[in-house]
Amino acid sequence: MTNSTEKSLLTSNHKEVPQLAFGCYKVYQEECAKVIQNAINVGYRHFDSASFYGNEAEVGKGLEEALLNGAVSRSELCICSKVWKDAVKEGRAAVRLSIEKSISDLCCEYLDIAMIHWPVSDFHVEAYKELELMVAEGKILSIGLSNYLPKDYEDLLSANISIQPIVNQMEISPFMYRPQIIGYFAKKNIVVESHKSLHRGNCLENKIIQEMSLALSKSPAQIMVRWGIQKGFIVVCKTSSLSRMKENRNVFDFTLSEKDIERLDALTDGENILARHQQELRSKLVN
Repeated sequence: MTNSTEKSLLTSNHKEVPQLAFGCYKVYQEECAKVIQNAINVGYRHFDSASFYGNEAEVGKGLEEALLNGAVSRSELCICSKVWKDAVKEGRAAVRLSIEKSISDLCCEYLDIAMIHWPVSDFHVEAYKELELMVAEGKILSIGLSNYLPKDYEDLLSANISIQPIVNQMEISPFMYRPQIIGYFAKKNIVVESHKSLHRGNCLENKIIQEMSLALSKSPAQIMVRWGIQKGFIVVCKTSSLSRMKENRNVFDFTLSEKDIERLDALTDGENILARHQQELRSKLVN
């Protein structure tokens, strides 16, 4: 049996979050507003942004135009932004300014989800506590994590945070699958969200994915997105192409078998995991 429509995931604070998110990273400024409007027109309601992406004002223009012309209502949208490392290190005032600027640039009145982009060592706990205050003020509805490992989350628990994060966004694909880390957050009732869901498109020619693509009459990208959907992740898809926007959403009319899932799970290479882990350690530092 297949699912014909996108589902929302229920988070720990009883918010419904659309399972497919449109990624705003590297959407070029000159085309950004139109790209966002196209994404809304084909059905995306969850938008994944960040101060670091450098295009939030342009994303906001696209969102604002869609709201003004009635293509969508604010209550239908789930808008996420992230606080970059420099603000996290500078302290709580800088974190607040970053969030307020994102809200202004995105023309969205409030953020549905505000994330700490990287758990900067020795600083991310205080940044998180500032986000808690902004939840109480109504500027943020929910708090999320990004690129957190279990030890980073345990730092928050040790500091007696008062609001549980609803999501942790991390690199996940069949080529970067770390079930122990994913399982840890799932047990904590934190939804896992995948970025680089198509592994930067580098592995679409993989033999196993090509075989599944042929057998199911679906594109390699659709196979990879469907894998994330069936795993129960929020899946971030990024493209400026209208046809690929539609393609990435057309994943609810077929199902991967258990054997298919197992074969895709096995595509992760230990060397890639080690390289990613080392990158994560470096990225927790402020350059």
